[in-house]
Formats: sequence, C-alpha cells, structure tokens
Amino acid sequence: MNWAKLRESVELWADGLGLPADMDGRTLTLVDFADEADCAFFYLERSLVSQKAFTLALAKLARSRNARTAHVTINPDHYRVWLAAEKVEDTGERREQFIETRYRLLPA
Repeated sequence: MNWAKLRESVELWADGLGLPADMDGRTLTLVDFADEADCAFFYLERSLVSQKAFTLALAKLARSRNARTAHVTINPDHYRVWLAAEKVEDTGERREQFIETRYRLLPA
C-alpha cells in the first residue's frame, strides 16, 4: 500500500471513529505493540510494520487536526483482563473491538 492510500484509509477510519476535524489540543492515544506476536494476536492479517505505518499516518492526521498524541503499548494480558471484567468470551471480532476502544481522544 502506498502512502496516499494509507493516508486515505486512516482518514476514513478516523471519521468512522468520530474523530472531529479540530481536536482542539486534545490528546489522541495511539496503540502500539511490543512485537509481531502481540500485533498478530489482535490483527490476524496485519503485520507489525503495517501497524506502525498505520500509527504513523494516524499520528500525522491527529496533529493536522490540532491534537497531541500519546502512545500506549497493548498486549494480550490487557485484553484478558478486559474479557474477565466484561464477562465475555474471546473471539477475533472481540479482539479488534477491544483494540479499537484503546484509541481514545482525551480531554485537553
């Protein structure tokens, strides 16, 4: 995927998440993974390199919308704690749902 297509994909994703055009100095948390195995646990078809490219494009988009960024490293143990708290079963769809909720727009 080239940079223009990635940027377009990230813009669509951000709009789907409801990120505003002007984030007014707020902070957007970005998801990182420590290694390829952790990335594959959450995104079966995404490599760690692809995830890093997505995160970089999202960070650039956030800054263009007047936001700061902060990184949070997520691993399967975080997910397992969430599963127990939510009292739900593990599914591939739920893993992606969990990760998508880690991208948060925090107050200024």
